[in-house]
Amino acid sequence: MANLADNVRLNADVNKLRFANICYKHNISALNEGSSVASIGILNEKRIHAVLKEYFEPQSKYHEVPFLGYVADVKNASGIIEIQTGSLYPLKAKLSSFLEESNVTLVHPVAAVKYLSWIDPVTGDISPRWKSPKKNPVVSSLVDLYYIRQFLAQPRLMIRLVLLEVDEYRYKNGWSRDGKRGSTRYERIPLDLIDIIPLDVPADYLYFLPDTLKNSNEFTVRDFSEATKISRHDAYMVLTTMTAAGAIKKEKRRGNVDVYTVIA
Repeated sequence: MANLADNVRLNADVNKLRFANICYKHNISALNEGSSVASIGILNEKRIHAVLKEYFEPQSKYHEVPFLGYVADVKNASGIIEIQTGSLYPLKAKLSSFLEESNVTLVHPVAAVKYLSWIDPVTGDISPRWKSPKKNPVVSSLVDLYYIRQFLAQPRLMIRLVLLEVDEYRYKNGWSRDGKRGSTRYERIPLDLIDIIPLDVPADYLYFLPDTLKNSNEFTVRDFSEATKISRHDAYMVLTTMTAAGAIKKEKRRGNVDVYTVIA
């Protein structure tokens, strides 16, 4: 597995300058429209979605195209591009219909580097910016794909995990004493395009498997959790996703413990 800090796996799809120019245009537009904390529910997720839609298809005539009773984010000569910034579960019905008739590229942004600021819901004051301590958000992004795992082996589906550096603003209105747990996200502002990870064939999913496990004959959920520093619950979901994609397989051994091996 690549080290995000030391070995950024850039590929032909990455144009950092063009991405930066698109971000600048949308950020200026938001300022001109008087973007404020009061607009929660309007801005949430929309800026990243708009930036990625323009990045993957610059011509607006191909945006928001009705197709099979739905509206495709992009529909051009190459097929359909769906950009999903939140949970992938709501896409299941749409993907099922689209994949019957067209190639589909699912673009899913991942906050690989995230800076958090907290908004006081009463005063509107914004806290100083600090870097999120979350471990391995790139590996954890496969948890999102768990909810559409039945489509991952379909040859018409291509996935692009877009690794971003973002500023995230959250209301301090959660259920915990400090207001952070269960809080409401106000906005995520894209700052930089780090990388784009293509997931087109089973072998692509091995990018997320640490070399120590890739070279071993077998490994468990616990092994994967310890190697990647993610929770066992998330590790189970990631390995289930990789199994559905055809990159690894599992067998029942050692009592009730699942043992995984690489097949891609």
